[in-house]
Amino acid sequence: MEIKTIVIPELQKKAFEVHTSIRNMKRMFAYQLAVAKVSDELDEDDVVGQISASLKGLDETLAFIRAVLNLDDDAYEKMLDLDSERVQKISEQITGHLLGLTDEQLKDAKGPKE
Repeated sequence: MEIKTIVIPELQKKAFEVHTSIRNMKRMFAYQLAVAKVSDELDEDDVVGQISASLKGLDETLAFIRAVLNLDDDAYEKMLDLDSERVQKISEQITGHLLGLTDEQLKDAKGPKE
């Protein structure tokens, strides 16, 4: 098992450890599966369904991050105050680390910002 670190200054000063354990790999695949199912079942004409799917996807993302980073209640509350783009980037960074990507590879995958 490898241990990667992720810095999220909005949540705490110290870096979080991301363990590349089977437990976290299972969490990641379950999270990805849940989000894929929500997206797959989406009906463009069903507004209530779209809102429900968005909420489900967001809940899955938050639960995944909280579990992998082992966030306490205070850090979780701080995460709830972040914008959705930042939360998505945190999720992508965790997923990338679990898949074996380095910080450099994650930066390259994002491409140029401007």
